[in-house]
Amino acid sequence: MVLPNTIDRDRKRVEIAAAVHALESALESLVLALTHEATFASAAGSATEREALRMICEAYGQVRYAPDQEVNSSPVCLGVVAAPPNVVGRAESVNAAKLRLRAACKGIQNLRVRVPVKDGAGGHVVKLVPLVRLILRELQRSDLNLLAAYRKIPMLTGRVARVAYTRARTRAVYRKSRLEIANMLSNLDRPGVMEDRQRLDQLPAVETHLALVKDRYTNVRANVWFEGLDARNRGRIQVSAELPILYPTGRHYRAPEICYPGLIGEEREPVVRTGKLSDQQFLSTLPVYRYRTEHR
Repeated sequence: MVLPNTIDRDRKRVEIAAAVHALESALESLVLALTHEATFASAAGSATEREALRMICEAYGQVRYAPDQEVNSSPVCLGVVAAPPNVVGRAESVNAAKLRLRAACKGIQNLRVRVPVKDGAGGHVVKLVPLVRLILRELQRSDLNLLAAYRKIPMLTGRVARVAYTRARTRAVYRKSRLEIANMLSNLDRPGVMEDRQRLDQLPAVETHLALVKDRYTNVRANVWFEGLDARNRGRIQVSAELPILYPTGRHYRAPEICYPGLIGEEREPVVRTGKLSDQQFLSTLPVYRYRTEHR
């Protein structure tokens, strides 16, 4: 979707700048507090507790792309850290800042603007660029990794007794309306888009939705057992754990038992549920499939 005239770009720039600054400040405060006050730290691959704490702090604070990092990827750090309640409060401020940044970017996440870019031959060509990336570049934050910046720190409220990690390969399938697919095609600038638009227009009117199939990714979760119950009266929970888990310690503390998964490459293969989808990909420029007749 190309930027409409109703968007106040200057106001949005100020809003995003404030949200980015708030997140960076909250992360700096958390990392400083953890460095001095953490009571326990463990991370997969660490040899000492000190090294584990360093890895955990780096994982929390890393919201910018590394020089050789792939776009739309976010580092994963498996770990558990415990700290006094006041430090956990700083982590809550970090998560609140992450939500604020996400809200600031949400309204323009799918908007594009036309900007001239160098063509490598001394001239320029006009391309569609995501507005949020353009604003971040103007704020000198072009290396901000929004996926990492949005990812919340997993926080617990009970006294942790045991943590067992699991890693599996997951493939997400999203049910999208034809209008949503059409909007996605309008944001693409690559060969085959015109043909895909024609394919979409030629579908029967009764076929209102299609399936957008994302690439498989590694999904890390942790099964957590508490000593007694947590604040919500639960003795066991499962949490998404791409970032290290944080929980508060009280006067009576005992280090939990932690079981990390095997090496990358040993993940459980996903159960591929393709029964509702056609065998062949429908569009060439997007991983979009038609639903089988009985599931449309």
